[in-house]
Amino acid sequence: MNANTAKPRVRVRNGQVLSVKAQGYEGGSTSRRMAGKGVSVTGPNLPIARSLPMLQSRSHNAIRNNPYAAGAKETYVSNLVGTGIKPQWGDPVIQALWDRWVKECDADGIDDFYGLQSLATGAQFEAGEALGRFRYRRKSDGLSVPLQIQLIESEHLDPSYNSVSMPGRRLIKMGIEFSPIGERTAFHLWRYHPHEKLTGELNTRVAVPADSVVHMYRRTRPGQLRGVPELTSVIIRLYEIDEMQDATLARQKLAQMFGTFVKRKTTADPDDGDPVFGKEQRDPEDEREPISEFTPGGIHYLDDDEEVSFSTPPDIQSQYTAWLRSELLAVAKGAGITYEQLTGDLSGVNYSSIRAGLLEFRRRAEALQAHLIVHQWCRRIAAKWLDVAVTSGALRIANYWQHRDRLLAIDWIAPKWSWVDPLKEVTADLLEVRGGLAPRSEKAGERGWSLEQLDAEIDKGNKSADRYGLILDSDPRITSKNGALQAAAEALATEEEEDD
Repeated sequence: MNANTAKPRVRVRNGQVLSVKAQGYEGGSTSRRMAGKGVSVTGPNLPIARSLPMLQSRSHNAIRNNPYAAGAKETYVSNLVGTGIKPQWGDPVIQALWDRWVKECDADGIDDFYGLQSLATGAQFEAGEALGRFRYRRKSDGLSVPLQIQLIESEHLDPSYNSVSMPGRRLIKMGIEFSPIGERTAFHLWRYHPHEKLTGELNTRVAVPADSVVHMYRRTRPGQLRGVPELTSVIIRLYEIDEMQDATLARQKLAQMFGTFVKRKTTADPDDGDPVFGKEQRDPEDEREPISEFTPGGIHYLDDDEEVSFSTPPDIQSQYTAWLRSELLAVAKGAGITYEQLTGDLSGVNYSSIRAGLLEFRRRAEALQAHLIVHQWCRRIAAKWLDVAVTSGALRIANYWQHRDRLLAIDWIAPKWSWVDPLKEVTADLLEVRGGLAPRSEKAGERGWSLEQLDAEIDKGNKSADRYGLILDSDPRITSKNGALQAAAEALATEEEEDD
């Protein structure tokens, strides 16, 4: 049989022949239920190029004016960065130089390195991406390492700027220039913020080498070149929550406007000379202003041909709290945080339930710390800083380029997660260290110390206690965990008594 005339294969179920349509995935069909839903097929960048400016504008506005959006950003930054994700360099000389430089790294002269971490993470949440530009300085500027970081908003990188130059095979997509093999070679940045009030002559694009730019964004599809705000999937809900709350407030205000309505009496009945009930006796030439607004509890007079009626919109007051909670649950999920973190509402939770929710959130936070902040931001900056420190003479390391990879094998320590029960936390840390499951340097770093700094402070405290003859149960050299004297301390005390 000719292949062109072959009949399509069919499936039979319970003696009935299934159509080709019934054999497929319903989610991939064009039936009534799925008609018009997600039918546009696009790559990873076209929707971003079209929508990114408006998404960023609406995200900025929501965070400025919506308390839930602003709180979501603060929670995101405080949990991912906190007091800073700090490096533990293997060489104490390098560590000491780094600790000096973190205080002077900001090109704007405002934040330290960890403040820039928070600012960059907040920009990534709000606008979808953060841009940092390396600024090289003269040695005469007096910096410990002649390098600073200038943090700029992602609007400097125009997503609509595209160019193709075939003779030189120069490709620019969404403001990023690529080599023929797909390597990023330059970022075409506006010299000034495009939404500030500057003339077109002043604001021009500058091609900045890719080696001088740090671009941090969360990539969700292969080939994606730009990031989108973290509130993208829930931005409509945030605005609708605002509108719903405004409408509910307006309804309550309207309910307070009810007062007393009085019908005026006009001329008497010509038959019996008695006034007509509900009408006011007044001069026909007396013109009164019509009622244009109500005041709470006021007495409002109506003319004989006037009547007051009120609209009766559907009342969802009884379901409003449940509706708001369901919407905020969706907002929290879309923003990547828990409902309790978004709203501060801890009613109905217990230790086990909130711990389970926080564990899930912290798994996501740890992934973002490792793959986003450390890998895309901190690692790039630390490598550039070390290169500049060596080439400028601030550090002298023999055969540096041969040992560079080893020197950059840094442990980046994020702030320690805090639980409700600190005794359990400390006990767990102690068991991990004593069991060989974690180094002391990791636990020290989680508390904001380098191991050298921690040991130096402990040694300082021990020497002070010895100088004043103090015996503290916090000193493991002298007392055991239960407060009893250690055997070595007892023997030393016995020797001192015999000598006396």
